[in-house]
Formats: sequence, C-alpha cells, structure tokens
Amino acid sequence: MPDQLTINWPFLLMALAMLWFPRQWLRTGIRVLKKRRKPDGAMERLAGMGARDPDDKSVQPGREFANFRNYLDLFRALAGGYSLSQFAFTAGSGDAEQAVFIAQAGILLVAVLIQSVRLDGRLSFFAPIFYFVGMSVGASGHYTGLFAFALVLAINPIIPNPRMFLTAYGLLLLPFGFVFGADLELLGLNAGLILLPPLLSLLSKRPLVIFTKKAKTAATPS
Repeated sequence: MPDQLTINWPFLLMALAMLWFPRQWLRTGIRVLKKRRKPDGAMERLAGMGARDPDDKSVQPGREFANFRNYLDLFRALAGGYSLSQFAFTAGSGDAEQAVFIAQAGILLVAVLIQSVRLDGRLSFFAPIFYFVGMSVGASGHYTGLFAFALVLAINPIIPNPRMFLTAYGLLLLPFGFVFGADLELLGLNAGLILLPPLLSLLSKRPLVIFTKKAKTAATPS
C-alpha cells in the first residue's frame, strides 16, 4: 500500500454497506410491514385493470416510479457511491491515486454483480435501473447521471427492453460527463460497469429483466 494513501474506514464501511446490500434482502422487511392486498373484484378483473401486453418487455416508468424499493436502491447507491468517491480514500501521490482507483473499481464491480446477477438454480440477470442512477449520481457527477437518465426516459417509448435501456443509459453518461466536467476515470468506470450486465446477458443468451414481486414474472424472457 502506498505511503500517501489513507483509508477513512467509517466512510469506506458505510459505502460497502450501502453498495453491497443485496436488493432481494429488502423483500423481507417490506413484506412484514405491508398489509395484505385484497384480491381484485370481478369487475376489475373483467376490465383488465393493470393488464399489460405479454409481448411488451419495455421498461414501464409509471410502474417503476411507484415501486418504493426503487427509491431505497436510488438513495443507498447515491450515498454509497458518493462516500466511496469523495471520502473513503485520501491519496497524496500518483501511485496512491492509482491504488485508490483500483480499489474503487473493485468495490463497484462487486456491487454491480451483487445487484444484477443471481444464481437461484439458474443464472438470472436483473436491471437495477434506479440503483445504477444513484451510483452514477454519487460516483461520477450529479448532473451527468440525472441528465442521462432524463434523456433515456424521454426516448424510452422506442426502447424495446431493459437491456437496451441500460445500454442507452451507460453510453449517454459519456457525453454528458464530458459536458459537465466529470472525473473521466470514474465516469468511464461507471459507464463500463452499467454496460456489463447487458453484455453478460447477451453473451450468456439470458434475458435481462426488471425486478418484480414474483420470481416467475422476472424470469420472463426479454
């Protein structure tokens, strides 16, 4: 370890806790607090309220913004990314700065894999969209992540599935980061990590899906 590298352990541990906490662990606590929903009435079922074309695999912004767990993902990733990039390490030389970047890259890589890859009998890939937005805003520039997300939402009607949604978001981070003067190393790292789940999904020929309440729904191909 370089002599001029200081690790601020409280901030580093907070960043690890926020970034590495698995999304699926949120189910237990919320399920306990949530009241059991009454089944839909006959008229609601006949009217098809909330129905969705089974062939439509696109991201549904209204449904995603109504999901409370998405906001938990957003803010914990934002807090974790900001703590990791701004406070967890102090470097006083070129070698120390390089060591910090390698450590940040390793931590964020593990975080992305924890949030987007699951092995429950079979390999599944998930698109933690709000988590990635929070990570981008916290780690590589506030305006960069927000403006890229806003633009992807604007063109979402022509985006067919979550894989393309994340691909568009990861690529749009680069020009916005350049415009807003983001740290280019962290920006490139962040964009590359967001593009990783779509790439792994494509190479493994497995769908990249949105988190849903029912596992069988999440396994539906995109």
